[in-house]
This record gives sequence, structure tokens and C-alpha cells, in this order.
Amino acid sequence: MEQLLIKELKPAQFVVMDNAAFHKSNKTKELIEPVGCIVIFLPPYSPDLNPIEKFWDNIKLWIRHQIT
Repeated sequence: MEQLLIKELKPAQFVVMDNAAFHKSNKTKELIEPVGCIVIFLPPYSPDLNPIEKFWDNIKLWIRHQIT
């Protein structure tokens, strides 16, 4: 994170994260907030806000069509 993300952040940007344990750690906030960014956490289960959920829905649908 220190080598990639922090170098790309600019003050007043929003950093949106899921609820993975390492995202919620104090170390993560200690790295991001001094840059001047705002940390926002997604609700614990928010498939509508997570684009990968739509992707998996489409993959599952495609697989179902392939096996029927």
C-alpha cells in the first residue's frame, strides 16, 4: 500500500474500501488520512455498490446456459 496507493493519492480524494480486516486496521487509516484523503467503508454486504457482483452474476448465468 505504501509503495503504490499512497503515492497516487491526492488531498480531498475519497478512498472507498470494503470491510476486509486489513482495510479496517489502524495502520491503513494512519497511512491514508495524513495525505488528506477521506476514508469511506462500504456497508458489510453491498452487492449493488460492488461491480464485481454483477460480473459474477453474469458468469453464473453464462455457465448455467452452457450446461443446460
